[in-house]
Amino acid sequence: MKKRLLIIDDDTDSSSALLGQLAESKSLEVCGVATGVDEAWRMLQATGPDMMMLGTIKGAERGILCQQFRLAYPQLSFIAACSPQELMWEPFFRNLGLWVVVKPVQPGQLEALAMVPQTMITGNVPLHQPNHHAAAVPLHQAEAQIQQPESENNHQSSYTTSSGPKHLLTVYGPKGGVGKTFLSRELAVFFTMQKREGRPLRVLAVDFNLDLGTFATTLNLPRTPNLFTWVQDIDAQLQSYVQQQGRDPFTLRNEEWQEYASALTLSPQDIQKYIVTHTETGLHVLTSPRDIRHSFEIRDYHLYLILETLKRSMYDVILIDTAPDTTDATIQALFFAEQVVMVGNPVVDSIENIQRLLKLLREAEYPEERIQVCMNRLQRREMFTLDEIRAYFQLHPTRKIYSVPDDAEVKKSINTGVPVMLHPGRIAAKDAIEALGKSLLPTDSEIEGPGPKSKTKERPSLFRWLWG
Repeated sequence: MKKRLLIIDDDTDSSSALLGQLAESKSLEVCGVATGVDEAWRMLQATGPDMMMLGTIKGAERGILCQQFRLAYPQLSFIAACSPQELMWEPFFRNLGLWVVVKPVQPGQLEALAMVPQTMITGNVPLHQPNHHAAAVPLHQAEAQIQQPESENNHQSSYTTSSGPKHLLTVYGPKGGVGKTFLSRELAVFFTMQKREGRPLRVLAVDFNLDLGTFATTLNLPRTPNLFTWVQDIDAQLQSYVQQQGRDPFTLRNEEWQEYASALTLSPQDIQKYIVTHTETGLHVLTSPRDIRHSFEIRDYHLYLILETLKRSMYDVILIDTAPDTTDATIQALFFAEQVVMVGNPVVDSIENIQRLLKLLREAEYPEERIQVCMNRLQRREMFTLDEIRAYFQLHPTRKIYSVPDDAEVKKSINTGVPVMLHPGRIAAKDAIEALGKSLLPTDSEIEGPGPKSKTKERPSLFRWLWG
């Protein structure tokens, strides 16, 4: 039985071409083409489609429109038809529950998606830039063929079975040297010291600074095994499958590897083979590659497979430390996260970079309530006040900017590899990090409410002079 497809796109030339190409399809029929939002709502009610493809609609934000459609019609499969320039936001669209195809859309792409069971729609895999010669078997059959078997004795450690709520956090700073990795380390250690329902939290820290990551160094940990070890095993599985299909792995383009990778399901059990453990805290760490050259071999589909596997693991908290850039690894980590800690220093270039990044995320309809801003190394007398920084970031006056004070113990901690959170006494930086951690994740420990705000005398500021 054919599935019914509704196309919503104001690019009439593209829609007309696709309509003609699907005329002879045995698995899909186009039940309507809408070029506006009101028309789309009418057609949804009148035609009762099984699938909807969202292109561009002038005056409408695709992410918001998709969420509205999904609330009203949760049974539908949703596809985002993107231009090549829009593919940088593919993790964002996947996070919203959309399949992603690239324009010009080929009928084979939509027909392949029509064969995927509805139960697979949540947490979907990318299917952009396909190569039809590589499609030796249907997508859902391919997935069944290369899904990894469970262990023979069906024994699973407490870290490998998906159950219960999970907290996915990304720590990001759009400028190097602001203390992002330090804050990632301290938050990860803080979470290992917390409990949920009387049980210590299971925490995994992931270093997504693929070429110059130092998370392992900050804890005096070995860097073998690491994330590249996992990538090598993924490649071995993919190459074996490609050869089974009669293809030469050395002739495939990156787009073809993406298509084969979309059918691969990794087992959460495998995670334990690639982590190292901080014995003092029990923190598990997936470290970045030892050799910078190894980072060049890590592709976007590797990262996607790894992130999707982490989402199905038994870790209560997964914290990702990122690089100060906008590479695919960083973008995927941002859109993978439930909450993001944006780290900066109270200096002009750091403040400017955060403002630019916030502007970019707003344009991509990134949910701003996920973001917590933290100013690190804050001194008693700063050129800019937190209120002025908040205004420059265009944050609501009620949004808190967290701060970590400059502290001599922090420098000592960084050089020795002993986290501030393990300091036996009370120090200002430790208290500030605890406050940030409690705001990110409620635990069994008592969460103190905010104290009364002290009134500070207004003073002239260079910030106001620079930006008004």
